[in-house]
Amino acid sequence: MKGKNSLAIFFILFFIGTAFSQTINKPSYIIKQTDTIYGIGYMGKNQQYIKFKSNYAANFIKILPEEIDAFRIIGGRYFISQQVVEYNKKLNWYFLEFLVDGEIDLYSITDFGRFFIKKDDGKLVELKDNVENITTIGGSKYLKKDKRYLGVMKLYMEDAPALFPEIDKIDRLKQADLVKLSVDYHKAVCNDHECVNYTKDVPKVAYKMEVLSGFNHHNKEYTPQFGLLFHVGRPLRNERLYVKTGLIYSARNYGRQDLNHPTQYNIKIPLSFEYIFGKKAFKPLIAIGCPTGIYPIVSLQGGLIVSVTPGFELSMSGSVDGILGLLAGYHPKFYNNDFGHTINFGLIFVFK
Repeated sequence: MKGKNSLAIFFILFFIGTAFSQTINKPSYIIKQTDTIYGIGYMGKNQQYIKFKSNYAANFIKILPEEIDAFRIIGGRYFISQQVVEYNKKLNWYFLEFLVDGEIDLYSITDFGRFFIKKDDGKLVELKDNVENITTIGGSKYLKKDKRYLGVMKLYMEDAPALFPEIDKIDRLKQADLVKLSVDYHKAVCNDHECVNYTKDVPKVAYKMEVLSGFNHHNKEYTPQFGLLFHVGRPLRNERLYVKTGLIYSARNYGRQDLNHPTQYNIKIPLSFEYIFGKKAFKPLIAIGCPTGIYPIVSLQGGLIVSVTPGFELSMSGSVDGILGLLAGYHPKFYNNDFGHTINFGLIFVFK
């Protein structure tokens, strides 16, 4: 049993390590003064650098925001170079994501939920929601925020008082609400030029459909299984994270088969959170939850997705099912074997 446990732990660490060692490269371009250079690249940690390789270069280079003017993913996000005043009053350079170009420009450091606005050619101002004090209610203590951003937005939009009720409804800094408000303000005060909402270039919901075949080891021997899975993501929030569900059918009943505890079912409904890493054509994945749809639900799946065309991918994956049960030695009870797991292959259709 110790050997099986070691194998499961190795499997988990291998796929997690492989996944986090990869990045997503996408067709993109950089703007430097009057030059536009095309290639592939990706945004670095905390939007403080990019890795970029032009179409004529052999290797990727690291580019800091102070070295270029902008970075654009073709058909996706748009970033501009900008200095930001930090909380300690120091200036740092970032690639700010350009969300709305209008009478009020809206930017963000997305991973940290920091938002900035600028009017005309004025100063870049951060919308802040600081912790003001601790409020005691019924003997319990709660953090209270000052919602300073409400006053800033009303000041910047004072020539459109009809929008004040919409501002007051913003209970916390959220990209969708701020984008809508910025667009509404532009429509209210400007007829000279069109407002550009760059977030429209990123789909609100992404869909994939996977036709699956493989084998499960949820009983004494391997059993064929087939399925249809749907991957649903929210690119504006996280372009790598998907919820995965559907139906899987096994040629033999899943689970233990004995007279005292008969478990008789051939169909499973998996539900898991899937995180996809990797380059454009080679993307490791991990999924946690119940990717095999069987108790106990804490299972971990790892594998690879290979992009053949923009609308078609191949997948290969394996899962360690019921990790907690495996480590506790319960797999013989749950699965009638020492190591419940699955091996799957899939054809994935990407819907635009």
